[in-house]
Amino acid sequence: MDVIPRQDPAFTAPYAKDPQEEDLLRQLNAALAPVEESAYLDLEEEHSTLHVIGVPRSGTTLLYQVVAAGLEIGYVDNLTAAFWRAPVLGRRLARKLGVRGPESTFDSAFGRTRGVGEPHEFGYFWNHHLRYPGLYALPEGHEETVDWGMLRTVLVNMAHWERGSIAFKPMLLTWHLERMAREMPRTCFVWIRRDPHETALSLLSMRQALHGTYETWASLRPHGPDWLADEPPWRQVAAQAVELERTIATAFERIGEESVLTIGYEELCSAPRDVVERVRGLLASKGSAPARRSTPLTPFQPRRSEQLEHEFGERVDEALEHFTAALR
Repeated sequence: MDVIPRQDPAFTAPYAKDPQEEDLLRQLNAALAPVEESAYLDLEEEHSTLHVIGVPRSGTTLLYQVVAAGLEIGYVDNLTAAFWRAPVLGRRLARKLGVRGPESTFDSAFGRTRGVGEPHEFGYFWNHHLRYPGLYALPEGHEETVDWGMLRTVLVNMAHWERGSIAFKPMLLTWHLERMAREMPRTCFVWIRRDPHETALSLLSMRQALHGTYETWASLRPHGPDWLADEPPWRQVAAQAVELERTIATAFERIGEESVLTIGYEELCSAPRDVVERVRGLLASKGSAPARRSTPLTPFQPRRSEQLEHEFGERVDEALEHFTAALR
């Protein structure tokens, strides 16, 4: 498979990537990819694959951490994520080094977790296989350029080495949910939903933290790299929250509730143990029922963007009302 160069924006110092380390990992992955691919087995889809889905800043990372901590399920940790073109080798290395299950802090910084055993969203992997140079939507017809057979092979082999279900948090899959469900019928989705007001404010906070300004786009951008370029930031994030939520809702309505579990952010925070049990029930309905881990799961305090409420709250509400009507 040819490699799509990834285009990353400049990040502020706390989130900046080391160019030398990035180059080392690219070389390492290029060397390991042929070894990995030559060892893939031709397997049936025996185990369920779980995808944590939601609008950016809706609680997807916390949900992923809770699922990984609460169930005996495979997931991509921060070590494995370094091997995005050789994920089976990465998972085997993690296991060899004793990276088993997370003793999670349930903390993160805009999707980034700390600690070698914490879940990672595996962005480079999804950029590579779904053929996205960035985090913006590509034109109609792009889906047909994806090698879905290879992606299926990789995911099935990862689950095979896990000897059970495996969970991911694939942001870019937002635009390909129905295709994923068709390619792998045992696929399960857990969809987390949050008040769009809080989501939009959190997206503004993310912009400031990652880029040092509210003006620079952060995370998934619907309809291409120039979408809403002339709008102010608070209207951009409102439209982003509304459009991505609608994209997900439309896809899941077509996929059907037998493959989709919907979780509210407030529910996740107040009753994480109940959420884990519901996720386990969804997996069981697809033929997998992972055991519960002994990790204690106590309620979380929901995060609020209180510092931005005074400056942007009313303007975000006006924009949400506008785009909810306009983007139908």
